[in-house]
Amino acid sequence: MVGSAVYRTRRPVSGEWRSSEEARELLGRARSSLALARSTGHGVMVEDLCMLARQTVERAVQAVLVAEGVPAPADGSIRSMLAALEDSGVEVPDRLERAANLFPGETPGEAVRIEKYYEAVLVATEAVRFAEARVRS
Repeated sequence: MVGSAVYRTRRPVSGEWRSSEEARELLGRARSSLALARSTGHGVMVEDLCMLARQTVERAVQAVLVAEGVPAPADGSIRSMLAALEDSGVEVPDRLERAANLFPGETPGEAVRIEKYYEAVLVATEAVRFAEARVRS
């Protein structure tokens, strides 16, 4: 069947993603979220695109955690995931440090200025590049 995909139905528990295959899957999902975050058009809400950019960052950073063998923090926040990487000796790009401040517990439907959307996409792009450099093919 053209265009069909197989997705895992089991949700991983925190710290359970451990193989390079799973890190590559997370990276693929981050790329997919980034593509969706970039898809502007008539009827597309900027707030939803920002949430997709946030999801991109989360998935990309999770992929790096797995690839580096760093346990995932219990709260799963971007800030704590980046701190866990830094604590383990992984150098995190400065722009990703801004991700923790860019996405501080936003709620769906919150008004977003277009400048914040552009910044969110830039940060998400940097997160995917960072993950691509750290996740082994």
